[in-house]
Amino acid sequence: MAKLGRYSAQRRKVEVASTKTIAVADCGTMFTCGAATANMTLPTVAEAGAGWWAEFWVNNNTAATTITSPGTDLMYGFAIVGVDNQATFEIAAVAAGGEVITLTTAAVLGDHVRIWCDGTNYFWEGQSQILTGITFAAE
Repeated sequence: MAKLGRYSAQRRKVEVASTKTIAVADCGTMFTCGAATANMTLPTVAEAGAGWWAEFWVNNNTAATTITSPGTDLMYGFAIVGVDNQATFEIAAVAAGGEVITLTTAAVLGDHVRIWCDGTNYFWEGQSQILTGITFAAE
């Protein structure tokens, strides 16, 4: 049996965001967003199961990326957002669950959202240097 060596020890799965239903097998994928409009739908919470996760990173802000949870599955979380590239940050608080996260065209390179599942709900956290870089709403 051959050894894999260090070069592959921390290699990540990276995929360009596109309009699609994200598969359970996409667990652990880091999607790059913003080059083209993308409407992405998460797998159901029951399909995903505890421990499923994905990340969405802006690498171009030409187009928006929308991430939607299916059916009645909700996402709970928040984004820490900058006040338009200033040193001040604030939390865009979300008390109730929602279904749609959007990385808008106002987002800048490096803004991101992490989503994970505990088997019952999705949870998320995001960071944007721009106040309106990430939005969250009910569908």
